[in-house]
Amino acid sequence: MWQIICLCLPAMTKSEQQRIFALLSEVLHACGRKPGEIDIGLFFLHALSPEEMLTVLEERLNLVTRSQEWMVMPQEREEAMDLKRRIINDHIQTILAAEQGWLKRTIAQLHTLNGTENSWTDGAHCSL
Repeated sequence: MWQIICLCLPAMTKSEQQRIFALLSEVLHACGRKPGEIDIGLFFLHALSPEEMLTVLEERLNLVTRSQEWMVMPQEREEAMDLKRRIINDHIQTILAAEQGWLKRTIAQLHTLNGTENSWTDGAHCSL
């Protein structure tokens, strides 16, 4: 869901979006990976500078937080939903909560490592 949003910014034209997806497909194919194996929103983290990585993860955290806020609904509306829809919503909210927790921990770790530049090159980050 948010992986696609992150890759298709509103300011991008349709042809730019298609070009991004074509390049991503080529890279994934060259690496022997399929898009479903990894989160495409995180695929390029290993190639970013520490500052760029923080920016990407902080923006992603903002997107996750906004998505959680969007999912909150009045009790009456939730009770009016059928069981299937409530189960799906619960699943999405659970995934968003897990993602938010991971992002907060990771951002805190990166802020801590930011002061010790050698940590960035001593295997503190991994190649996805």
